[in-house]
Amino acid sequence: MTGDALVIEAHSNRGVAATDSGELTAFHFPRRLGRPLPGDRISLDQSGTLIAIRDRTNEFGRGDNRGRFKPLAANLDRALIVIAAEPAPSPDLLHRYVAAALIRGIQPVIVINKSDLPRPDRPPFNDLADFSALGIPVIPCRCRPSPDLGALPALVAKGVSLLAGQSGVGKTSLLNALVPDLAQQTGELSRVTGKGTHTTTSATLHRLPSGAWLVDTPGVWEYGLWTMKSPELERGFPEFAALEAGCRFRDCKHLTEPACAIRAASESGQIPTARYQAWVRLLREQERLVAH
Repeated sequence: MTGDALVIEAHSNRGVAATDSGELTAFHFPRRLGRPLPGDRISLDQSGTLIAIRDRTNEFGRGDNRGRFKPLAANLDRALIVIAAEPAPSPDLLHRYVAAALIRGIQPVIVINKSDLPRPDRPPFNDLADFSALGIPVIPCRCRPSPDLGALPALVAKGVSLLAGQSGVGKTSLLNALVPDLAQQTGELSRVTGKGTHTTTSATLHRLPSGAWLVDTPGVWEYGLWTMKSPELERGFPEFAALEAGCRFRDCKHLTEPACAIRAASESGQIPTARYQAWVRLLREQERLVAH
């Protein structure tokens, strides 16, 4: 087979891609070409070997235990960040995910699953209005006893969406609700890979009824950012952009520097206190990553 295809999943030096006709095909990739990601457009030769990876518009990923960026998927329109009252996330998990998406040029969407459960009166649940004020959609939904997905199906009906979140928040239930023929797609993927029953150990692309795509990613206990300089981290806090020109120092980190416009805006309430405090914690976290 020769031609273009869309990567469904990739691991080791092999992967599975969907051709323009919708057929799944296994392919091999030489390490010298780099590792293709789910969402990549690629070219294959007649033997099913990767010969080119098209330029990416973006990548989504996370930091490993050494602070290096590890990409999970490419060419995304949005990242669906799933949280739930049980298990309740750490205060900064949502801030990390939102920052990561914004830094990488991806629209974050906050999905509150298990919406029938009472929301805890603590961060990040009482920070949701701050995210909404930034234009980030916050969508409550539930999968049991019967699915009630609200605005989610219409939102993901175009482009490529990524499903991410903590283990136990119901991502698998959401995936089943959004992809009615998931079992059939999983079976076809297993037949192509020859691995039997497929489990989410790497990111995998699934086709939605609309023809759009949804990337499922492995659940995590805690999501970590990668090592970056403060200007890059600041892209994850877009509310700072209009104010930072008022800082006395061009390289202001908005911590203890004199005449800091961002800190002043936090003290006056122009920037929500919770967002500024999250900035301080994530910046301190970056300092610890660099120290290691």
